Amino acid sequence: MQKVTIKKTSAEDKTIYFVQALSLKNSENKTSLCIPHPQGNERLEYNTIEEAVFAVKQAGFDYILPDGETFHESVITNSASNKSDIEKLLFSKFKLKSDDINSSVAASALKALSYLNDSNSVDIYLSKIGEDNDKIREIAIEGLVLNRELVLEKLLNALSDANWVARNSAITALTKISEFADVELERILENVIKCIDDKNTIVQCNALISAGQIYRAIICKQNK
Repeated sequence: MQKVTIKKTSAEDKTIYFVQALSLKNSENKTSLCIPHPQGNERLEYNTIEEAVFAVKQAGFDYILPDGETFHESVITNSASNKSDIEKLLFSKFKLKSDDINSSVAASALKALSYLNDSNSVDIYLSKIGEDNDKIREIAIEGLVLNRELVLEKLLNALSDANWVARNSAITALTKISEFADVELERILENVIKCIDDKNTIVQCNALISAGQIYRAIICKQNK
């Protein structure tokens, strides 16, 4: 496995850990995500060695620590006495990092939340569906779909959000949820149809395609 070297520097009496990073572009050639990478030509900074290690491992690489630095991955188990305490600790850390100014860190934190299977993550995901960053929105939508039995009402309400990006994301999430047999397809379709006349043309386009997909799901369900 390739390794990413974690380096250390000081600025204004503060220790900063940083790694090489690679920018990932979206279809518009804009940076949608920046991840640690041994061949990257950019740089990601972290406040603690733990944050740096976590980001590197989330990116799928092993790590090399700065000279003189030590890090024990068992530190998490030493800081909590049982599974419940560990989950609370992780949720607190992930929630905090989901608001990080670095979009790569925030996206990684949202992805990490999905592994906890904690219903408290729902409101965090909902708060991110209006974000400008593509990757953050994508992960937030995935999290909502995983918690589909808890989010239907909230997503239907989000169809009226003042932010067109949030409305558009809500449509996408509802369409993905409609692929499952245990949801109210007719109700979802009824609300998505209303978005066909949205004042934003991007939302209109998404609603048109989604309405067709949801209707097809209804027909398939009836024919079974």
